[in-house]
Amino acid sequence: MTNDNISLPKLSCPFPERISPYANDVHHHTLEWVKHFRLVTNEKAFERLRSSKFGRLAARAYPDAALDRLEIISDWNTWLFVIDDQCDESGLGKHPDRLLALHGRCIEILSGYSTKPNDIPLIHALHDIYCRLLPLASKSWMLRFAKSAAEYFEATFWEAQNRYHSRWPDIDSYMLMRPFSGGLFTDIELIEIAENIKMSCLARANPHLMKLTALTNNVVCWSNDIISLRKEKAHGDMHNMVLVLQRERNISLQEALDFVKNLIETQIQQFLILEKQLPEFADVCDQDVKKYVSVLRSWMRGNLDWADESGRYKASQDVNQSIRQRTFALYCE
Repeated sequence: MTNDNISLPKLSCPFPERISPYANDVHHHTLEWVKHFRLVTNEKAFERLRSSKFGRLAARAYPDAALDRLEIISDWNTWLFVIDDQCDESGLGKHPDRLLALHGRCIEILSGYSTKPNDIPLIHALHDIYCRLLPLASKSWMLRFAKSAAEYFEATFWEAQNRYHSRWPDIDSYMLMRPFSGGLFTDIELIEIAENIKMSCLARANPHLMKLTALTNNVVCWSNDIISLRKEKAHGDMHNMVLVLQRERNISLQEALDFVKNLIETQIQQFLILEKQLPEFADVCDQDVKKYVSVLRSWMRGNLDWADESGRYKASQDVNQSIRQRTFALYCE
């Protein structure tokens, strides 16, 4: 089945649309931050970054965050998108050794190492984020954040090895690795920074809360696999749940799309059931738990609303007219 025949599925989204009053301020701040650290190298790339509106994604995912904290989160997510694009589009993602060296340096920075004069802009920008997080976070939180980032790096290295060897992942392996390759575990850690709360180890380890977190991660990452389908097909990348399903089960692209859409809806329904069953925690107040879960909800809905307004996944001019008229994005009913 070609792209011309695809009917993009709509995802039912029961959560309310929310966005920070600082959305535009954060968007402009992050663009200036990108310029300052020279994370993109030409005007065309910068304009694409501007149209992607990464700051507005942060504003939708963390609608109640204070401005200074939202700026850090927006810069971090933009940094993730920039390094992701370098993997997908500049060829870095097809060279595991080069990627491993970059990841090693990133982990050093997140562990407190200083920058060096010969570090690339990505490293200097990451160091800036680290330094701005330090006054807001405990040492244990910084370690957890570094661990989540390291797991993201490890997952993207796994992807790079697959590309280098032209090796398609099987669906089971892909579903195991997707929560890490999406980088969302770092964003879930950032909930505590955004909301100025502290979730105890006991609360974070609670099976109900862990399941809610996992469901959120699945919904966001699997939704992104539909949203980014055209982009990843164009770059010949096999790391997309729709494409992996289509290949492994020998089904049409439409059947694979519909299957992933149904999986996403099932995850959301499970979330709705589980959030009503959360226990009380003796060492975390109910209001903080509600704030935590509220951000999980905002991530699922906000990701879709951002995809609708962002230019990141809009069809390019060389795609036929029927596809140009419909962007590869999910819409909430």
